[in-house]
Amino acid sequence: RPVQTRFTELIGCRLPFQLAGMGGVGTVELAQAVERAGGLGMVPGYVSMPEPSTGALGKNFLMPYLPDLAVVIDQVRGMRVAEFYFGDPQPALVAAAKSVGALVSWQVGSVAEARSAEADGCDVVVAQGIEAGGHIRGNQPLDELLPQVLTAVSVPVVAAGGIGSSERVAELLRAGADAVRVGTRFLACPECDAHPDYVQALIAASAEDTVLTEHFDDGGTWPAAVRVLRRSLEGAVAAGNRRTQPPSRRSDAPFAMACYAGLSVAHVSQVQPAADVVAEMTAQLA
Repeated sequence: RPVQTRFTELIGCRLPFQLAGMGGVGTVELAQAVERAGGLGMVPGYVSMPEPSTGALGKNFLMPYLPDLAVVIDQVRGMRVAEFYFGDPQPALVAAAKSVGALVSWQVGSVAEARSAEADGCDVVVAQGIEAGGHIRGNQPLDELLPQVLTAVSVPVVAAGGIGSSERVAELLRAGADAVRVGTRFLACPECDAHPDYVQALIAASAEDTVLTEHFDDGGTWPAAVRVLRRSLEGAVAAGNRRTQPPSRRSDAPFAMACYAGLSVAHVSQVQPAADVVAEMTAQLA
């Protein structure tokens, strides 16, 4: 049943739940499945929509690879949300996304960045803890960062990083989060484009099998900490691969690539449809 928060009221979705963008393996089909299940579905910024969007769907852009402003505007047109990550908030970018009717979300890793996002006109702030898979913006655990961000800003705050269970979702909403943002759990969904061997490795993995590393920096163009499966770091080092691209179904050597995984990987136990993941993770919300 619907669960009302400031996030659901603003976005127009039934559940306080957001899919992470997951560039490289995220798909329109995955985003639409999460949207149909009641959440906010996110599509990587470079993936084109087959038809205009009418539901609770958004586009996610990584600042180090941000296209020209005209391209951003074109990609965001008709989407409910434009989300930006890994760069300082920019008023011109926020204004451009809003000019075509999108709400703007900024994923942050610090209180200072959260304050800046609100000051520059963002409608939503995503607070990411270091437990997350993929690129890590800050250096604080979610339980430390979240209350600080909630105190610092007045816009809805989404909690992100290492969220894998219905118990954790309920706990974070009780702590004041307006919604949660989940990525790792959806890597093992049939709607996702992750390589089957990558998926099986996630299913077999525990949190101890992940590692934070700055190895995957696209040859020095994007030096940043990422959380991956340790096995993939070892394989990438041996292969001399530093690219940030995760292994999709078309990849030849998945374990020489960035197999992103958050600390929630222990909750990835089987391949299951995205709708089932949403239902399972929101089961304790009243």
